[in-house]
Amino acid sequence: MKALHFTGDLTLIEKGVKLLSNKLNFTWASDGTMIQVRQQGTDLIVSKSEDEIKIVFDKPAHFFRGLTLLLKHWDDPSYELHETPHFDLIGPMVDTSRNAVPTIEKIKELLETCSTMGLNQFMLYMEDTYEIPEYPYFGYMRGRYTYEQLKELDDYGFALGIEVIPSIQVLGHLKNPLKWNFAREMKDTEDILLVDEPKTYAFLEKAIQAASKPFRTKKIHIGMDEAHTLGLGRYLQKNGFTNRFDIMNRHLAKVLEITNQLDLEVEMWSDMYFRLGSKTGDYYDPEFDIPKEVVANIPDVKMVYWDYYHHNEAEYHHLLESHKLLEKPIVFAGGIWTWNGIAPNYGKSIASTQAALNACKKQGIQSIYATLWGDDGAETPLDSALLGLQLFAEHQFNEEVSDELLAQRFNEIQNEEMAAFLLLDLFDQTPGVAPNNPDASAVSKIILYQDLLLGLYDETISHFDLTTHYTELAKQLKQAHYSEKISPMFHHYTLLADLLAIKADLGNQLQKAYLAQDKEEMTRQLKTIARAKELVEELRLSHRQLWFEANKPFGWEILDIRYGGILSRIDTTVWRITEWLTDNDPIEELAEMKRPFDGPYLMPEGMIGRNLYHGIISPSKLSDV
Repeated sequence: MKALHFTGDLTLIEKGVKLLSNKLNFTWASDGTMIQVRQQGTDLIVSKSEDEIKIVFDKPAHFFRGLTLLLKHWDDPSYELHETPHFDLIGPMVDTSRNAVPTIEKIKELLETCSTMGLNQFMLYMEDTYEIPEYPYFGYMRGRYTYEQLKELDDYGFALGIEVIPSIQVLGHLKNPLKWNFAREMKDTEDILLVDEPKTYAFLEKAIQAASKPFRTKKIHIGMDEAHTLGLGRYLQKNGFTNRFDIMNRHLAKVLEITNQLDLEVEMWSDMYFRLGSKTGDYYDPEFDIPKEVVANIPDVKMVYWDYYHHNEAEYHHLLESHKLLEKPIVFAGGIWTWNGIAPNYGKSIASTQAALNACKKQGIQSIYATLWGDDGAETPLDSALLGLQLFAEHQFNEEVSDELLAQRFNEIQNEEMAAFLLLDLFDQTPGVAPNNPDASAVSKIILYQDLLLGLYDETISHFDLTTHYTELAKQLKQAHYSEKISPMFHHYTLLADLLAIKADLGNQLQKAYLAQDKEEMTRQLKTIARAKELVEELRLSHRQLWFEANKPFGWEILDIRYGGILSRIDTTVWRITEWLTDNDPIEELAEMKRPFDGPYLMPEGMIGRNLYHGIISPSKLSDV
């Protein structure tokens, strides 16, 4: 372990240095090698020679990046680094609202990682995963953070030079809390608050106070995105049809009355203004029309333009120009596709990030988020996003980011191999999927969950040799190089590849044997089914271990139920086949002609399919009236 001694401008970095000493393998000692520290200018400069070692920095997180890279090259006789930051603020947005609520320890670990990369802001997206004392059912049994926990995270981030920012929802995306009776009179639709209702603003006052109080920052993100049915539920019944732009602006003004009293600086997602100005409700509709009087009445907020879809830099330039028409400061939020399904979509993540951040540099955008959503149950482990975070960090400190540079910095800063993480992209970048998976096919999720007898995607995937694809992927994962820390995640994904290699064509093989009345072949397939069941159980246990090491227990029950569903349906499949083999009972599910999957998304060439869990397992109702 290296012994170091720091001198100079230490006020802002001393606590963080001590927090990072174990991670970076050094001690701070009076007789250690001297490192001169100076806060000056805007650039990050690291210089090591026989005579002296110095780090010059602007923001504390930049210093921690410089220290990390210096220590990586400690044995070099000399080392020079000179980097110019492109953004004032950049960092991840972690979704804590799709069942996975990271533990305090996990968030601290991620904050440390961010600081060593030089990232200096960190947003916690909390729909109902923070405590509001006056509303005990808000976040009930959802793993919500307490005031003390959030303050602990804020203190930790501050020591590491990272501004931790709360992100909540004050209009839509509130289906979970609005299901409780406390919200009956302040609900427009099942997930949208009732605008103009006094109880709504009494609730929001307490919510905003509770979400902002633990943090030093005066910033708060208030959401207000994807409120597609705003004004079309109970509001419509009470007031008749009202201009929805007016509803948005009036609600925003009332929310800002609360935030202004708390002296908060407000950010919000920008999409609803563009959706309301589009005849199709499309956020990215080039034919949008937002009346000038609407723009004039938008209260004073920062508009966060979120976009993780486009792969062409020119499209980001166009949409950034469109945002300027709102006449508000612009923040950009890109994404690391942890919400594609079971595994990250790195092809789309890298293509969209390269294009977006190149455009943001040229447009002078100064605040950047890397969103890590967890749609449909947070099935993808958070650590799978580490390469994506490195890409955002390298865009902060480099004009252009090549694959070679990204791989080098990922190894230097995180001790990981880019090649290993890119293997995770192959779970959904399969035969039949266009390069970089632009339409977000979720092939691995479809195969994992789809039923052996019903096989809703069987006909669609039958045209591609997915068995060979996943067999080869399993071999590559077993040969990949990664750190001991990340080993359990790669073990999990290796099990997944082994399972998918068996399950990809299993439903089609069962139907083929049944239609041919080939009982000898069906008997052989029972052994394959038994192996698949063993792998499902191993996969469940490995996933459970990953979950409980990173997240609070709340929410895991949903994935337990999903894995249990696979296992239970395998048992039923074996029973149905056995009944046919012994008593010739018909298997009506296998007699049904399989059709190409049709919905809920359009299926252009180069897309195999994507869906939520309930749409994969059965055409019957999972839970509904």
